[in-house]
Amino acid sequence: MNTLVRSFVAGLKRGAAEARVLEEVGEPDPIKSGEAFLRASAHPDLRGALELWAPALLLTARPGFAAQCLEELATRYRETRQRALDPERVPGLLRLLGSSNFLARLLLRHPHWSDELFGDPPDPPGGDPIEPDWTAIRIAKYRGLLRIAARDLLERPFEESLSELSELADRCLRAALICATHETSVAPPTLFALGKLGGRELNFSSDVDLLFVYEAEPGPADQARNEKVARLIQVFKRHLEVASEDGFAYRVDLDLRPEGRSGALANSVGAALRYYETFGADWERQAMIRLRYVTGPRAAGEDFAEQLLPFTYRALIDPGAIGAVRAMKIRIEAEHRSLGRDLEADLKSGPGGIRDVEFLVQTLQLLYGGRHRQVRTGNVLEALRAIRELGLLPEVVVEALQDAYLWLRRAEHALQLVEERQTHYFPRDAEPQLALARRMGYSDPKGAAARNRLLDDWTGVRAQVREHFNALILEPSDVPDV
Repeated sequence: MNTLVRSFVAGLKRGAAEARVLEEVGEPDPIKSGEAFLRASAHPDLRGALELWAPALLLTARPGFAAQCLEELATRYRETRQRALDPERVPGLLRLLGSSNFLARLLLRHPHWSDELFGDPPDPPGGDPIEPDWTAIRIAKYRGLLRIAARDLLERPFEESLSELSELADRCLRAALICATHETSVAPPTLFALGKLGGRELNFSSDVDLLFVYEAEPGPADQARNEKVARLIQVFKRHLEVASEDGFAYRVDLDLRPEGRSGALANSVGAALRYYETFGADWERQAMIRLRYVTGPRAAGEDFAEQLLPFTYRALIDPGAIGAVRAMKIRIEAEHRSLGRDLEADLKSGPGGIRDVEFLVQTLQLLYGGRHRQVRTGNVLEALRAIRELGLLPEVVVEALQDAYLWLRRAEHALQLVEERQTHYFPRDAEPQLALARRMGYSDPKGAAARNRLLDDWTGVRAQVREHFNALILEPSDVPDV
């Protein structure tokens, strides 16, 4: 235990909360925070574990808020479970209370959900099918988020977080399609994931990009089938997005379908394939890299995915792919600037951000996917491993991109962990920067040191990613014939 932390714990045992220590760790309101720590230390169910929970809370993003929540939760847990809350059995709970405002509030409404967090780390969400009921889907999602967030904060390998969030969403979507099928009495279409869900790299708070196709019926019956499927999708989307006291299931984005927002909500397999063969744009080739079957009639899905491969991955190397990706990235950045957005602080779309890594990788996939099946994956990290094995980029570059991508995604998750909001902006002010550092695991006892390390890493990661992106995309070199 650090000297600073030890001094604070010793003070609590004497009935004093040292404001000096709270200031040094970065607590913006040391007086109010100290009072919260003292109340928690006096709670009969927490007093004996003081040396466990106080140091853990002290180095979170919001120490005083965490102490207040822990005291309230201990009281409510005893009222509902008729036993004491044992902080030693739920170490992830301590970090979670000081890291996620919305999950802390969720636990205060449902104290017994603290039992989801047993273990160091807790187990990942289960893999059993979710009951096809809209309320059960929301409950399963939030119980799953509790476990995943606690596992993140206890520093298990972060890559696992991406797959766990995606698997949880898959299970919820499977149950949701059954619900919508029952509610509308319409035979289900095939559901595909795109975007980060398609790549099994879902954000902590993200839209789910979805695409629906179905097997066509002959003649005029196809139009009737299309209308029925559209009604099912509307029910599916509405229930997943509706807000309850605890939150919502998922925001559903259908804009990547043929013809985008102006297109039909679903297409027959044949109609969708004709669209891509006739009108498919370069950006749609890029989007289809992440196409992944989730649920619904599998035969129709496999047929569609197999027939779409020649559209996505061309047999011959097409150097024009670099120009297409370059034009798209330049356009995205220009649009953000024209809207007055702080692009330099944008983890996702700014220079050296997540999109730079994704677009660089997807360019190589479009170039070489026709020849090399290894790169045909919607998962950025898996694609980078294939790119290294094929020698498409130097090993040192691949390792740098992997490390940078994971750091950027961890930062993105830490920002979204606070209120389950879809934000990607690196904070400009010192206080939220320190809070971000704490959520990302920068555990220096002195808050200034933790914040400075975060800023150094942020600067270095962005510069490194942009350098590699520039070398291949913005300033393209000759394409090797591999």
